[in-house]
Amino acid sequence: MTDPDFWHQRWSRGEIGFHRDEVHPQLRRFWPEVSQGRRAPVLVPLAGKSLDLHWFSDRGHAVTGVELDPIAVRAFFDEAGLSPRIDERGPLARWHADAVTMFQGDFFGFRADPSFEFFYDRAALVALPGEVRPRYLEHLAGQLAAGAHGLLITLEYPQEQMEGPPFSVDPSELEHQRWFDVEPLFRDDALPAHPRFAERGLGDLHEAVYRLVRRSR
Repeated sequence: MTDPDFWHQRWSRGEIGFHRDEVHPQLRRFWPEVSQGRRAPVLVPLAGKSLDLHWFSDRGHAVTGVELDPIAVRAFFDEAGLSPRIDERGPLARWHADAVTMFQGDFFGFRADPSFEFFYDRAALVALPGEVRPRYLEHLAGQLAAGAHGLLITLEYPQEQMEGPPFSVDPSELEHQRWFDVEPLFRDDALPAHPRFAERGLGDLHEAVYRLVRRSR
């Protein structure tokens, strides 16, 4: 994974431009198609303090986020006015309130029990450099039941124009991995909505949305 100190420093300095102050519009748009009305638990890797987790719980999903930084986890509950129960006996500290559980620590140290039937990745795959992403997808697949459905949101841009994170994820990378069936759902010009990336030198930026289905082991 990207150097943990990098993310700890980002959170400690409040450099969290990746955080959204509203629920992601593509989650609202495409999750009903992915979930087909089922209310099974949802896994959210590298969750930050995303408001998307509350969106899931408000719609009847038990939701589990995994987040490296303790500042992010504390902020998630504090900003929602929740007082979580904290259990530090496992390899990752477990914070829980209402229908939301957050495990604080490295996602590669997380082990699901039982396996999840749904997952959502808006900020995890794009946070990782290319050499780490296959390992991430393999570990994610290991936390999921066969046939599990997920919604993946990625960014595409000329990687040489900007140093990540977030990193560009080429569609061919998803086509050639072996753990998920991949269905493209949406792709759109995202640069007008993200002027800070233009300021970093990008001349082209697209957001892509996929449905992923965990292949049988």
